[in-house]
Amino acid sequence: MPSYQNPILPGFFPDPSIIRVDDTYYLINSSFQFFPGLPIHTSRDLINWELIGHAINRTSQLSLQNATTKVNSEERKEVFTGGLYAPTIRFHSGVFYIVCTNLSGSTVMRSDEDFQPQNFIITCKNLSDPDSFSDPVLFDFYGIDPSLLFDDDGNVYLQGSFIHGYRKRPATVIRQAAIDLKTGRLTSETRDIWEGSGGHVPEGPHIYKRDGFYWLLIAEGGTHRRHKVTIARSKNVWGPYESYEHNPLTTGREGGIVTCVGHADLVEDTDGKWWAVMLARRDFGLCYPLGRETFMVSVDWPRGEFPRFEMAELNQRLSSRRVASKRRGFSTEHQVTISSPHSLYLRDPNLQDYKQGDDKKSIILHLREDELGTAGGNPTFIGQRQTSLDSVALAEIDLSPVPIKGHCGLTVYKDPFRHVSLDVDLDKRQISLAVHHLGQDFSFLNQTLLKGSSAVRVMIQSTKEAYRFSYRTVDVSKWSAETELGHVSCSDMSGDDFTGTEQYMASMPMEGAEMSNSAYSIFTRSFDAKLLEMESVTNQES
Repeated sequence: MPSYQNPILPGFFPDPSIIRVDDTYYLINSSFQFFPGLPIHTSRDLINWELIGHAINRTSQLSLQNATTKVNSEERKEVFTGGLYAPTIRFHSGVFYIVCTNLSGSTVMRSDEDFQPQNFIITCKNLSDPDSFSDPVLFDFYGIDPSLLFDDDGNVYLQGSFIHGYRKRPATVIRQAAIDLKTGRLTSETRDIWEGSGGHVPEGPHIYKRDGFYWLLIAEGGTHRRHKVTIARSKNVWGPYESYEHNPLTTGREGGIVTCVGHADLVEDTDGKWWAVMLARRDFGLCYPLGRETFMVSVDWPRGEFPRFEMAELNQRLSSRRVASKRRGFSTEHQVTISSPHSLYLRDPNLQDYKQGDDKKSIILHLREDELGTAGGNPTFIGQRQTSLDSVALAEIDLSPVPIKGHCGLTVYKDPFRHVSLDVDLDKRQISLAVHHLGQDFSFLNQTLLKGSSAVRVMIQSTKEAYRFSYRTVDVSKWSAETELGHVSCSDMSGDDFTGTEQYMASMPMEGAEMSNSAYSIFTRSFDAKLLEMESVTNQES
C-alpha cells in the first residue's frame, strides 16, 4: 500500500492547527519566544507544505520580551518557555481568524510560579501578505490554547484550557464563552464544559459540529510522555459532554520512536475523508533534539459515531487518492538571508542590527551586549530551525575588520540554558567550543589561535546521536584542512521542553563591551547531510 512520511513538518513545529479553504490547506504552529511568530504553511495535497509567512511579523503587533524560560526540574530536563502558545486558525465569511496566547513571566520566576497569559485574536484576508495581518485584539481569559467555533445560528464560541495552577489538581479545565470577535468582549458567562477523560491537564480544545453533535477534541496528560488525544460529544454546545468510552483516540506507542502524541486538529479533504494533524516527538533513546514536530494520520469518522484515529508512524499508510504519496523533489539547502521566511530571531529583535550584504549572500551583524544566556536579553543572532537529524550548518566569518572586544560564531541553540557554540573571539583572533548546559558552563574548550587568517568557516554537523563542531581557515585564498574542536551528545539538547533546536549565526559580545557601532560580515547556510560530499568537493577545488 502507498505511504507517506511523518513528520509532515519536521523540526520545531508543535501544536498544529489546520483548515481547508476550497482546495487549499493552511496549517499554523506555536513559536514560543522566536520572532517572527506563528508560522503558516500551505499545501494542496497535505504532504508537500510551503512556509508562506507568519501571523506575528511586526514587532509592533505584540512584545515577546517577557517570553522567558525557566527550569522546573534539572533531573528531568523539564524546561518551560513562554511566548506564543498553541494557536488555532479558522476561516469564516472570507476572513481568516487566528486566536493564540502570549505567555509572559519574570526573568527571576520561581519554578512554582505560573506564566501570565495574554490572549488575542488576529484577522487576515490574505495569509501570503504580511501587511494583511491585523494588530491583536485582546480578550480576557486566564488560560491557554484558545479555539473558536462558528455556530450555525451566528454565535461564535471561544474554548480554552483555563489554568487553576500547574501545581494544583486539577491543574486545568476546558472552559467556554461566547465572544464578540471585533471587540474581544465575552458576551456570555464563562462555563466549565469538560474536565477530560481522567488524564490530568486537559488542554488544546477544538469543537466540530457534525451530525447533530458538538464534538469536543482535546489533549490530556501533559505534552510529554503521557500525552494523548481524547474526545467527548454533546447535543448542546454547553454540554454536558459524554466522554468516549474507548478514549484515548491515540497516544504514543509504548517503546516506539514516535512519542508524546497529542494536541490534534481535524480537517476534511475534498473527498470527504478526515485527517488529523498533531504534535509528536521522534525519540531515539535519550536523543530527540528537534523537539515536537507536526505529524498527520488518517481518521475514520462514520456518521453519528466517534472518530477512530490511525496510530502515528514514521512511515504512514496512505488510503486516499487525493493525498500525494511522496514529497516532490526539492533542494534542502537554505541560504540564511534577512528576507527568508525561514529566518528567526529571539524575542523582540532590533532588526536594524541585521543588514544584507551587497552580494545578497552575506549578512552584516551589529553586535549587542546581551549574550545567548542573558535572561530576557536580545542578543544579535539570526538562523533557522533544524529540520533534519542528519544535517550541516556552516558560516564564513570575515576576520578582516579591525579587531574589537566581542565574540561571534555558530551555535546550536535550544534555550538560554542549553546552547553550544563555535565561539570566535574577534579581539584575540581565537576560536573555541563554548558549552552551556543547565547552568553548567564548560566554556572555551580547545582554544585555537586564528592569527594570519582572513576568514574562518565554522561548521556544525548533526546526526541523531551527536553534534560535531569544526572549522577551517583561509589565508591567501586557500582553505586549510578541517579541524574538529569537539562533539556534544544530542541528549544534551533533549528534554521535557517545548522547543526544538535552532542553528544560528550569533554574536556573543563580552560583558561591558561597546558594540553599537561594530559590525561583522558573515555568509551562512544549512543543508541536508547528503549534500556534504558535494560541498567537500567544492572546497577541494577552491
